[in-house]
Amino acid sequence: MPSRSQLKRWRALGRRKGREEHGLALAEGPRLLEELLDAMVPVRAVLFTEEAATEPATAALLGRARAAGVGCERVGPRELETLADTVTPQGILAVFEAAARGWSDLPAADVVVLDGVQDPGNLGTLLRTAEGLGVGGAVAVEGTVDPWNPKAVRASAGSIFRLPVVRASRAEAVERLAAGGWSVWAADADGEPFRRGDALPERVALVLGNEGRGVSPELLAASDRRVAIAMAADVESLNVAVAAAILMDRIFSSRKQRC
Repeated sequence: MPSRSQLKRWRALGRRKGREEHGLALAEGPRLLEELLDAMVPVRAVLFTEEAATEPATAALLGRARAAGVGCERVGPRELETLADTVTPQGILAVFEAAARGWSDLPAADVVVLDGVQDPGNLGTLLRTAEGLGVGGAVAVEGTVDPWNPKAVRASAGSIFRLPVVRASRAEAVERLAAGGWSVWAADADGEPFRRGDALPERVALVLGNEGRGVSPELLAASDRRVAIAMAADVESLNVAVAAAILMDRIFSSRKQRC
């Protein structure tokens, strides 16, 4: 049974300040615990309820975690609920190290730049889509929700454990992307629709903006190209995660088709 001080510290991980102070984050459910173990992310503790441990798949995961040297602690349902972010927790929760990534962690490949994306579900979905389409990493600039937000972690379905996400100011992002040889393409409603077969630079940094305001003036000014999705006349905009998925598929799948 974890101590009161441990539970208090882990409850603080539900807030960004607590995650940044302790360098830890939370992941709920057996699926995310499996993803953590597969990605060899350092897991500090696993908390589970007695009922959850009766499930064969969950019991096997607990055995795997213990074999990796992770402390697994049984807690009551109410204690787990005070830590969980979901309305109906799945009975198992992991405390893991939320590693800070630097620019050296980004490969020389296509990346996405998250410019003020504030909804954690959208951010997690963006990361999951990016990994699925072969994007090498992401840059989260100021004003973007914490990538380790529990809802973002859940929506990423494990992608956040594998895809390097670098945090930066807009000024730093502009400077680093230029120095690293990325061509900056900003998603913008007034931009030019991208069509499969259009010329592609060696690597693209696709900037995806705030759900309401779009890409910031700073990153628009630094962009080499503004890309859009051709829309029906009566539709003004799409959800940022949906728009991003369409653009990433068109741009990055186009690259794969030429290889």
